[in-house]
Amino acid sequence: MQCSRLFPAALIVAALFLVACQEAGGPENPTPGPEVTRSAPEGPPRALRLGLGLQPAEETRNAYVSAFANAARNADLVSIARVPPWEEFFPGAVVSEDTHALMRLERDLVRQYDLSLLFAIDPTDGAVQRTRIAGLPEGPPTEEGFLREDVQDALVAYAIYVVTNYEPRYLAVGVEINMLRARSPEQFRGFLEAYRRVYDAVKEIRPGTRVFPTFQLEDLLGRLTQSHPPQWEAIEAFGRRIDALGISTYPYLSSSIELVREIPEDYYAQIRARFPGEILITEAGYASATIEGHSWVGSEREQEQFLGRLLQDAEANGFSAVVWVAERDPVQSRQGGAAVLNDVGLRFSDGSDKLAWAVWTEWVRRPFPAAAGN
Repeated sequence: MQCSRLFPAALIVAALFLVACQEAGGPENPTPGPEVTRSAPEGPPRALRLGLGLQPAEETRNAYVSAFANAARNADLVSIARVPPWEEFFPGAVVSEDTHALMRLERDLVRQYDLSLLFAIDPTDGAVQRTRIAGLPEGPPTEEGFLREDVQDALVAYAIYVVTNYEPRYLAVGVEINMLRARSPEQFRGFLEAYRRVYDAVKEIRPGTRVFPTFQLEDLLGRLTQSHPPQWEAIEAFGRRIDALGISTYPYLSSSIELVREIPEDYYAQIRARFPGEILITEAGYASATIEGHSWVGSEREQEQFLGRLLQDAEANGFSAVVWVAERDPVQSRQGGAAVLNDVGLRFSDGSDKLAWAVWTEWVRRPFPAAAGN
């Protein structure tokens, strides 16, 4: 999903673009993307910000830049999800030029297209249902994860790097973090210590940045791989250090929902009843085809119906944003657990439209009263 993290959320790996990134952005080329024209607004105003995850159809620089350009035409916000490059942010380490180059490219594209940015620091491993930290160098202390002081220090340092250089509107620290809490309580305790430090450090630097973790809705409700009563107390664990409530939702992966019409009427309204502040759908997706080798079922019609239902419910309950996980399907199908993301794009990999794309563009054309901005 960016994921219902049965698999990694950050499918865009920085290393794929490093060499090409050094050719773009920076003072010499502050506009690395092509010029775009957005359709004239029409229809009633909307208060709901619409976003797209930056997961291009191909793992190339051109496809990545095109993902920004397409978002500029068809969204107000973009979402970047990334595992921290831990080794570069441990105490005494040096940030690589590759990381700087990728940052400059992404920052310049966000600025060029005047897009709002949601940057999600995604430190847990979705391939194992977020039971452990992701991306740590191999070694004997790896299993200690978030209980290591140097790991906590690195998470704080990376968050400072992100807010200083990207200046995001939203900073998500910890993705679908209720899954870690439910499956690895000790690791969650260590993460929570680090999160509190991150929150306080970010507020000293950029007090206007909205800082929060995200939660996986189907798992929170006991509708994913584990059956249990709703675990709303996972949100309460963050106390007052949560500026907004970020939610990911992939109901087609639910163990108790097979069709869109089976989604309970209060499925999204219940979130508002539990949290009075700003609420964002930070990731959403629905497969447009049946997934080979898996029990989950999807179709274009079901995807279209789900998108319409989600946007209507989000607007009715005063949510501030909905981010769809990807505009397009990947050219090369993903394997293993990540295969459940192969068909969640609103368009096919060649750019042709699925049924749901008409729903999305109709909403996008509605005038958004405030400028997107950062």
